Amino acid sequence: MRWLLPNIISAFDNVYSGWILWNLFLAAIPLLLSFSLFRRQSLSNRWFLAACVLVGIIGVLGLGPRTPRAVQGLYNLLQDNSSPFSWFELLWLLAVTAFAGLLSLKIFKTKQDPKGWLWWVGLVVFLIFLPNAPYVLTDIIHLIRGTSSGQIRILVVALVFIPLHAAAILLGFEAYVVSILNLAAYLKQHGAKAMILPLELTIHALSAVGIYLGRFLRFNSWDLVTDPTGVIAYTLDALTSKQPAAVIFVTFVILASLYWVMKQITLGLKLRIRYARQGIDALD
Repeated sequence: MRWLLPNIISAFDNVYSGWILWNLFLAAIPLLLSFSLFRRQSLSNRWFLAACVLVGIIGVLGLGPRTPRAVQGLYNLLQDNSSPFSWFELLWLLAVTAFAGLLSLKIFKTKQDPKGWLWWVGLVVFLIFLPNAPYVLTDIIHLIRGTSSGQIRILVVALVFIPLHAAAILLGFEAYVVSILNLAAYLKQHGAKAMILPLELTIHALSAVGIYLGRFLRFNSWDLVTDPTGVIAYTLDALTSKQPAAVIFVTFVILASLYWVMKQITLGLKLRIRYARQGIDALD
């Protein structure tokens, strides 16, 4: 069995390139924002800070294998003298990144009236990044590519990568479910329970569009800030074309169905935990 560990390491280096940790990091961002915006009182400052640190570590580890490609992209941008907007795009991206970081710190540390402008900006960021959580469903393509390439032994696939994919997909989609449940709890608390179902369906529809743009057109969440006109143009084109619209509709149905199932499981587990704390046997 001494060959097992080298094969696993080689598979990660040559096939997977850290996508699992990076996509889980992106899925965790709306989850943290949902607790900060909608249910901040449900987590103590200590646990919330610990969660932020853990998500940050996951992001750093996931970004590591992508660093050479990111550096090369930055180099190409700086060397692109044919475009007078290259430096402007770079400065704009840095400004947006700095603003997002400061905004996150401000939201996480401030227990302010949720109707302030900062809360609304945080809500927009939450909605922009939310499709990253169900996006992990499409990452099954990495397993298909990895197993069909012949680079990974069958035993490694069966014992490592199938369970790893299942866990990553489950965690990412659960982040999506809990994020929406936190939003639903906020709406119920503020007397807007009737809006929960329409808003859930709207979020599924928007997430389906976001997944299509990310998986097939390779857009990222931050492209809404760095290239909003391009994102809008491609979105309108997708919605008015038969094949992309069909893909988006099927994705919407899958998201809505899986969300309903996972919602029942999540709420059931929450109820069982409450029973256990109260000393109630659920079988009684």
